[in-house]
Amino acid sequence: MDTIVHSEGFTLYDKLKEQIEDKIARIEFHDQRVIRARVTLKRLSAHPSPKQFAASVLLELPGNDIRAEQQAGAPIEAVDLVLEKVGHQLERRKTEKLSKRNHRKPRELDVESAAVEVPA
Repeated sequence: MDTIVHSEGFTLYDKLKEQIEDKIARIEFHDQRVIRARVTLKRLSAHPSPKQFAASVLLELPGNDIRAEQQAGAPIEAVDLVLEKVGHQLERRKTEKLSKRNHRKPRELDVESAAVEVPA
């Protein structure tokens, strides 16, 4: 899985980038078919606040992509929150897929061809 980490409004140091890449690598536990993860970190305000940083993650998968965004006081906290959200979306996607596979509609029987003569 490729991981692209981008920051807007602040400098992204190597240590923080490595931490984010390690956390993103855990997504493969939920779905091994993830092609690429795009992580964008934004600094929303210059003043310290509970929602100073925003993290958004876009997972490129076969089929529909998954996207989530979350805000927090620190960049790594925002990444933790958004990964929790993405994990729930991947689990929901997996259970829907399994549900479709396990609960197929029963076939309708043709009454005329199903009738069997019983000897007396």
